[in-house]
Amino acid sequence: MRRSFLAALALFASVVALPLVAADKKPDPKEGAEKAALKKVGEYVGEWKANGKTKLTGKETYWKETLTMGWKFKDGTSALTLEIKDGKFYTSGVLGYDAEKKAYKLTMTDKAKKETAFDGTLVKGNLVFTHTDADTADVQKLTLYTIADGARLVMKSELQTKGKGLFSEQFSLAGNKEGESFAGGGSKKPECIVTGGAGTMAVSFAGKTYYVCCSGCREEFDANPKKYVDLFEKSKK
Repeated sequence: MRRSFLAALALFASVVALPLVAADKKPDPKEGAEKAALKKVGEYVGEWKANGKTKLTGKETYWKETLTMGWKFKDGTSALTLEIKDGKFYTSGVLGYDAEKKAYKLTMTDKAKKETAFDGTLVKGNLVFTHTDADTADVQKLTLYTIADGARLVMKSELQTKGKGLFSEQFSLAGNKEGESFAGGGSKKPECIVTGGAGTMAVSFAGKTYYVCCSGCREEFDANPKKYVDLFEKSKK
């Protein structure tokens, strides 16, 4: 009788434990939605040597700055980080995606370390963000897009005074991606094993070479190479 009772108890424990194991293996839907949405703008990943132009000083002013965008993965979330060297207006930024609201989120940090949060959408390949100042009601619009098969990046900042009338341009940036030809026609780059973008950095696992698109993806790959190799090889079958 005791042996039968212990056997039944063990069976009950194994049945109860099964759903918990299965739940641990299920992917986070939020993480999947974030990553999928950001993959749509994966061509922004890379280093861009940009030329800037503004008339805010009363006369047309020009400068140069370097924008570097890459993936960042932390605590089950995905984002694209932006670092700006010699930036005239901004020094960094973070691009994310709100899966519940189905909207892109951009936070830009200026030279005074002030953060401005923008809400945006992807419209015909263009990322269009807006921010409304709570005190003045001025609306700032940031537009990002690429041309020449993703080899050239354009960013424009415009302002609508008190939320009324036409937008006036504050500044614009345009630059080529490092290692890409503006004329196009270059050889096709290997696929990033983590995000599917254009791979530019070699990584290896089990004696085989793969590629990633940025240092963030390299860190993510190094943390769990078998996971990404298995998914990559399965997708090629």
